[in-house]
Amino acid sequence: MSEEYIDLESAKGHTKIYISTGKIILNNLLGGLAWGVGTVLGATVIVTTLFFILGQLGAVPFIGRFVADIIEIVNKRQEIFP
Repeated sequence: MSEEYIDLESAKGHTKIYISTGKIILNNLLGGLAWGVGTVLGATVIVTTLFFILGQLGAVPFIGRFVADIIEIVNKRQEIFP
């Protein structure tokens, strides 16, 4: 494996930074994973908070029916396939 080094070279207003390809790929992979996990967790917190507030206000009655339907389907399946 090649040596990892950073070489700053200024030429005509541009800066070149030389870093090994493996280090760049690992850095981008970890950054992408962190961004994805953060996005999912943030959206989960926002949606959960929104539904909780709407549920307390009674503005979301369809959720109760939806959950009741799922429970009913699961119970029927358990009777058919014990």
